[in-house]
Amino acid sequence: MADEDFLFPALGANGVLQPGQPLSHDTVQKWIDKAVAGAGIHGMFSTHCYHCGGAQYQFMFAPVGQ
Repeated sequence: MADEDFLFPALGANGVLQPGQPLSHDTVQKWIDKAVAGAGIHGMFSTHCYHCGGAQYQFMFAPVGQ
């Protein structure tokens, strides 16, 4: 990876990775909405839900020292 590359790069309209472009919040939100609908889960979820859920798991359930 180069310094200007992103860990999660944007995808072009044809599905080709765009290493110098960051993945947009709107794109991630669309993926979350599609996954939630496909799973038959009712409600709205945002990237914030996943960020805070991971932190909560770490403090409540992760083995000590990890």
